[in-house]
Amino acid sequence: MVKLKDSNIDFDCNKETPYFQVTSKQRIRLAIEDLNISLIQTIIGDIFKEEDKISLIFLSEYYLNNIRRSTRSRIGKIINITNWHETVVREEASGNGEVYVTIKNLNREDISKYCSAFYKGHTEAYISFFNDEFLLYVSSDVRKIENLKQNYSGLFNKYHENGY
Repeated sequence: MVKLKDSNIDFDCNKETPYFQVTSKQRIRLAIEDLNISLIQTIIGDIFKEEDKISLIFLSEYYLNNIRRSTRSRIGKIINITNWHETVVREEASGNGEVYVTIKNLNREDISKYCSAFYKGHTEAYISFFNDEFLLYVSSDVRKIENLKQNYSGLFNKYHENGY
C-alpha cells in the first residue's frame, strides 16, 4: 500500500479502488464510451492546470513466490519517464507483494497522451494521476462490470443492486 501525500487515499491494488475511498460528493465517474479524444483533453484541462505539479502512480510489478513479474503496463511507450521511484510492498512470510512506481513532474500533455492511448485500447494499468488537489483514476472496471452483468444477467445476485 502507498499512502498518497495530502490525501486519505491508499493506492493498493489489493484494496478498494481510489474511486471508492472518497465520498460521493468528492468523485465523478465518466464512462469511456461517452467520451472522445477532444473531450478527454478538455476534462484533463479542467482538472489540472498548466502550472500544476502532477505525479502519477501505477502498479509496475508483482512479486509471486519471490519472483518479480512485470504488469506489462508499457507506460514508457506513452510517457517520457525521467524520474522513477519504486515503492516495494511485500509480505515477508510468502514473498508476495507489489512494486508501485511514482513519477513526478508530469504535465497535462502526459496525462492526455496516456488517456488517449487508453481510449484507443492501449493496455490498461492500475494507475492514478494526482496533485495536491485532484486525483484522476483511470480504469475500465465499469465497462468490464457492465459487460459481465449483461452476459450473466440471469445468474448474478441482484440483492444489493440499486442501493438495497
